Amino acid sequence: MNTGFSNISDITFLAISREDISQPVDSDISAKIKNKQFPVISNQNEISMNERMSYDSVFMIVKKAVKAVTGHERSGLGLALSNLPAGLGAFWQVGGNYIVMNDILINAMEKIAKNDFEFNSFIFTILIHEYLHSIGYYDESDARKMSHYVTSRYFGEKHPTTVMSSDDLWRIFPQLRYIPGGDGSYMRIISKFDTDATSYIA
Repeated sequence: MNTGFSNISDITFLAISREDISQPVDSDISAKIKNKQFPVISNQNEISMNERMSYDSVFMIVKKAVKAVTGHERSGLGLALSNLPAGLGAFWQVGGNYIVMNDILINAMEKIAKNDFEFNSFIFTILIHEYLHSIGYYDESDARKMSHYVTSRYFGEKHPTTVMSSDDLWRIFPQLRYIPGGDGSYMRIISKFDTDATSYIA
């Protein structure tokens, strides 16, 4: 089976498609954030400062943080890495079961990150944005606002994930602007991902 994409426009379509979308879970998200209708939880040390975390381990924290703050969750997602175009960090296809992250971007960030804490936080920032899309925050602006709000409530205002989710990653890490872009010609499935959702299976 061909898991690549025929051209860049296919990837763009998947990344920005808004077809056949029902009402988002929180259409008045800005008002709820402004009125602080979500709880404050402090878990600053959950993301490791001393070692690289697996995608699965980071995603477990993503799900935990989103559920704690918003009450929403979903299971059964997969993760794949692909050589996506420059400027595209990841995408989730509406109605799909896979988050696809930019392999080129991740490899570049491995070299740019000052430490494991910063790298782990970078992965968290990308995953939480796409995860929020998958649970119903379809609007790009809502997903960005909620990403920042979840991290600020869960980790605190000064945590790297909160800082990263408050701005454009390419502005925070300008070196990423110069990495080469891909064409989606390959896709590598991460076999161990969202394992807490399937751990009950014998």
